[in-house]
Formats: sequence, structure tokens, C-alpha cells
Amino acid sequence: MEVASCMDNAETRRSQELRDRAVELAIANRESEASAVFAEATTATRAIRKMSSRAIALCELAAAFHRANRHDEAQALFAEIPQIAKFLWPVYSRENVLSELVAALAQTGQFSEAASIAASLVGERERIKALRSLATAWTQAGNFEEATNVIRSISQGTDRVRGFLELAVTLENSDRPDEASAMFTEAATIARSVEGWAVYSLLNVVTALKGVNRFREADALLTEAKTIAYSIGDNVWGENSLNVLAKELTQAGRFSEAIEVARSMRYPGWPEKALCQIVAAQARSGQFSEATTLAYSIRVDGYRAEALNHLGTALKLANRDAEASAILSEAEATLKAASKAWAEALADELD
Repeated sequence: MEVASCMDNAETRRSQELRDRAVELAIANRESEASAVFAEATTATRAIRKMSSRAIALCELAAAFHRANRHDEAQALFAEIPQIAKFLWPVYSRENVLSELVAALAQTGQFSEAASIAASLVGERERIKALRSLATAWTQAGNFEEATNVIRSISQGTDRVRGFLELAVTLENSDRPDEASAMFTEAATIARSVEGWAVYSLLNVVTALKGVNRFREADALLTEAKTIAYSIGDNVWGENSLNVLAKELTQAGRFSEAIEVARSMRYPGWPEKALCQIVAAQARSGQFSEATTLAYSIRVDGYRAEALNHLGTALKLANRDAEASAILSEAEATLKAASKAWAEALADELD
């Protein structure tokens, strides 16, 4: 099985290298060389043993022909792929190939054909994948209205959020801030309603907003995500939400809130790990006193050792060598003690 997988990867990689080279030659107007390499790429693609991998590679080869303005060859391959897909089993394998075909068709501007295939897909995962690809292609083509309509047809809330964020960022970068604001707002509205994943989805919005320098909006949503995380309750969704929230608050430099969130977690090791990450961030930002106090407050030896190591490293980078040396020595001693305790506990269990 492993050998077959390695062979499949090697065959697929070879096909990719050849078609990329062929496109480069075509763009450089070295047509005869491009033709030769395209012929070699076609042979290599058809030689891929695994049928589903071969079909996906043919999708990519067709798109490569299109980029090289060889539209007849592209269309011949696009017409061939659904016929190959008919013989694939199980159903998800066939539909995965068809979702890749949707992406390739959409990227080459064949939107109606891509939409028709996407609509025919039965599996939710494959249909969502196809619709996301279609929406991305419409966005890249500058047809934001069509992109919006496709995104709104996606069944999963988390994927709708990602789709609207991609569109919002493109609009923002296209100097259309009002339309971008509307998409960010719609993404946030959907995120709030995603059961179990509201905090994750809102934090995706936060990341996208920060990426286009909308820091005030990002900060407000981060605060809202914190409120929602606390409201979820003491369950797996609540713990996971608090965990990702602590990381985001740490990245935002909101350390006191991050510490509060970390200490509210109940799963063994999670609070300590989060606190260790906060120590590292505080130390990197030059808050050595606060980082030192927090590091020593961590009760689990292994995590305290890791926190002290982060602190010592930051002190050393700040040319505070004497303090760094003392902290790093203590980190090493604490880690050795933790390792010894762990080994003794394991030995007792095995007796």
C-alpha cells in the first residue's frame, strides 16, 4: 500500500513538472518545444496508474493547455474526464474528481459548465468543495455578484464564512471598502450562528480583518468571541473554544485576558500549555517582569520549564546575559526533575 502511494505521488509529481514546463515554454513563445513537452506531459499523465489520480491530473493538464492558449486540446481533455469518472468507485472518489473538474472549468472561464457539474454532486463535502472553487473563480474574474450568489448556496456555515471572507478581502484590495464591509458583516453574522463552531468562525473573521488592517473591527469581534466562548459551557466545544481564544488573545497582545481564559480551562495540561505560550509572547514583547511572574505561577514542572526556557531565550536576545543564564539553568533543572518524576511514575505503573 505504501509503495503504491509513493509511486502514485512520483507519477503525479512528474506529470505536474512537465505540464508546468510546457506552459512556461508556451508563454515564452517557444511553441515547438512547448508542443514536445506537452506531448511528454500527456503521456506521463495517462501513465498514472491510479485512475482517480490520473483523472485529477488530466483536469490540471487541461487547465494547463488552456493557459497556453491551446483550447482544442483543453476541451478534448475536459470532455474525457467525466467519462473516466463514471468508472470510479466508491461514489466519493468519483465526485472528488468531478469537484476538481469544476475547479478547472471555472478557472478557465467555463462557469455554466462548472456550475452544472457542481449542482449534480450528491456528497455534501464534494459539493461544498466544488462551490468554493466556483466562487473563488468568479471572485478572481471580478464578478462579485455571482460569487456572492454561489457562496450563499453553500450548505455549511463554516464554509460560507470562509467564502465571504475571501470575497471581502478581494473587495477590500480592489478599493471597494463599502462592499467589503458588507461581506465582512455577513460573514460575522453567519459565524455567530454556527453551532459549536461560532468562536472558531468569528476568529477566522478576526484574522481576515487584521489582514486588511481593520484592527478596530477585529478587536471588537475578538471581544465578542470571548463572550460567546464563556457562554458555551463546560464541554468539549467550550474547552476547544477557550483554547483557540487564548491563542488569539495572546497574538493580539491582550495578555491579561488571555491569562484569564487560560486559567478557566479544565482539561489537564491545557491551561499550563496556554500560559506557557503567553509567557513566550510576553517575553518576546519585552515584558520580562510579567513573563517571569507568570512562568513561576505554572504548577506543572514540564510546562514551567518550557516557559522559563522561552523567557531565558528572550532575555539572551535582549543582551541580558546574566539573567538569561540563571533562568535557562533553572529551566534545565526543572525539566530534568520533571523527566525523572515522569519516569518514576511510569515505572510504578509497570510494576
